[in-house]
Amino acid sequence: MLMTEIRKEVVGEVTDMQPALSVLAESAKAILGYDVLAKRMEKILVTTETTLLRMTLQSLELSVLNERDVLRYQKEQLIARTTELAQAWMDEVAKAEFDSCVQNGFSTFTGPNWRLTTIHEYRLPVPEFILAKAVQIKEKMPECAIYIEHLDDHPDPFLVVGASKSAYSWQKPEEHYYLDVWAEPKFEGRLNSGESDDDIPF
Repeated sequence: MLMTEIRKEVVGEVTDMQPALSVLAESAKAILGYDVLAKRMEKILVTTETTLLRMTLQSLELSVLNERDVLRYQKEQLIARTTELAQAWMDEVAKAEFDSCVQNGFSTFTGPNWRLTTIHEYRLPVPEFILAKAVQIKEKMPECAIYIEHLDDHPDPFLVVGASKSAYSWQKPEEHYYLDVWAEPKFEGRLNSGESDDDIPF
């Protein structure tokens, strides 16, 4: 999956079919004893409830990335990067002198992972249009938490906003949205479209 294939959507958007589906779901549950659709509709209703974060994003007219698409993209990137690194590790072990391996043991392989970092702890460059979006949200809702989620040693990071800070540093808040993604090392969609890479101040 390409980064450009990740769909954008409006926060809390409800399709016109939902009322009819809700009725059908309740009928199927009551008459047929089939509750799978009803459970699915309950999940949809929870994800479209009005919250302060949703209202904030809607008032700023900001769309979000489809989370299923994001997770699909992240899974594919994780597999690709792990495969690449594992192959390099296997080549290194294969080329190692046997006596050196006997004396020092074999090197071990540790695969990469997607990391969640608060934006104030993130040390790589962030494009201006991403920063502008993060500032907009934080000004409107100071209690929200802003994160960058990135793959170890191979960025293509995502901007993530949570309704509040999560209990654990590695965990996304229960209510969170993926707002944007950018490709490294070149940034797309800068505030001033006439800038070249040489104009980046870092």
